Amino acid sequence: MVWIKNVYLETGYKEVSPNKFITTTEEFALEVENGEFKKITKKIPENQAGVIDAKGYLALPSLQDNHIHLDKGHFGGEWQAVVPASGVAERIQEEKEFLRGFLSGTPKKAQALIDLICDNGATFLRVQTNVDPVIGLDNLECIKEILEKNKHRLDYEIVAFPQHGTLATKEHGLLRSALASDSNLILGGLDPATIDVDIEKSLHATFKLASHYNREVDFHLHDRGTLGLFEINRIIDYTQKYHLEGKVQISHALALADTDESTVKQIAKRLAEFNIGINTTIPIDTTVLPVFLLQKNGVNVRVVNDNINDHWSPFGTGDLIERVSRAAEVFSMKDEKSLSQAYSLVSNGLTPLDTDGMKRWPKVGDKASILFTKAVSAAHLVARVCPERVVMFKGELVSGTFN
Repeated sequence: MVWIKNVYLETGYKEVSPNKFITTTEEFALEVENGEFKKITKKIPENQAGVIDAKGYLALPSLQDNHIHLDKGHFGGEWQAVVPASGVAERIQEEKEFLRGFLSGTPKKAQALIDLICDNGATFLRVQTNVDPVIGLDNLECIKEILEKNKHRLDYEIVAFPQHGTLATKEHGLLRSALASDSNLILGGLDPATIDVDIEKSLHATFKLASHYNREVDFHLHDRGTLGLFEINRIIDYTQKYHLEGKVQISHALALADTDESTVKQIAKRLAEFNIGINTTIPIDTTVLPVFLLQKNGVNVRVVNDNINDHWSPFGTGDLIERVSRAAEVFSMKDEKSLSQAYSLVSNGLTPLDTDGMKRWPKVGDKASILFTKAVSAAHLVARVCPERVVMFKGELVSGTFN
């Protein structure tokens, strides 16, 4: 059991002049026991031991990165820029040539990435890990070991990701072997048209495996235009057919940026009906997904890091707050309420206040995983990307110091 004093929580929105709102906050004391909030009060009882002084920091829900690669990066090793490639297929061919040699350095580099992302405020990672004919299950076993060493600071999920194609990987028996080896693995999928060159065969293989092993599915879908939109609709169809509502996510889904608002709303209605989530990096080198339109129409949208300084991209800071700040800027979310609610994109939908300013977090019984920041509100943090942060995971301080 531990008490946290001198911590600020958001309490509402106040209209100080027409259409101008500020976020109100008050000082609280939090009692944490067994990794959960036990009491939320204004004052700590006398003679309490083990008190943490938050020194006026604001408490927010910790961050969740729903799509990150830890197994093929340069970060944490020697600097390397990217070799030019014409597309996903060519990049995969490049990968085949270095995967085996990369394995010995993966533990060090994966740990460096975990440190980077978690020090910025994340306490949950969904990790995309190669299962392919070149590396077999070796990357998978390596990443599992690294994540287990960090379970004191994060929760995680692992996606068995067939980067070289679902059908080619399945033919080697690797996806079945991976799923049979670990009952917690999620099954990945990749561009059924342009990589597997057979949309129906690819989707059938993925959903049949997922259904057989009772697993969630995470598609990486880069295909653009009407092809990508068709694939999204077919993924929704297969989700319905195999009764996997709430167990499917689509990462990237770039085609949703290539169509009109009416079409997006139609697809969003179907995505929401079957509780299919969308993960995006808010790319700035192409048209950006209409994330707030998707959210408005009931889709669970998450902003993610994806790859950080690897053979796909030399960029990335590992800071989800920077990513959501980019989203707010791209879509001109400039007012206090919009910036505040944008925080939901990096916290799996959880914000201290709802759109009406009613308190949602924290509540007694919630997991005590907290991002403490010197920001005066979530809106301030999103807009300014305030660097001063302390991270708590299930009641234990795991990163940073209060200054």
